[in-house]
Amino acid sequence: MSDLTIGMQLKKLRKETGLSVKELADRAGVSQSYIYAIESGTRGANATKLSTIAQALGVPVADLYDVYAY
Repeated sequence: MSDLTIGMQLKKLRKETGLSVKELADRAGVSQSYIYAIESGTRGANATKLSTIAQALGVPVADLYDVYAY
């Protein structure tokens, strides 16, 4: 799965949960620019950070990889 696809899924899930980039970044303990970079596909995320981001969203980490989850 490409970084862009994961980023698109992250953005979709973030919007579905009603979180701003700032709110998600604060909850996950990462910078806003990091979230923006993942969502735009310009940067990949390691498994540990994706797990933290998924937890902040309240979803299983597998949902970030599964574009057909919803």
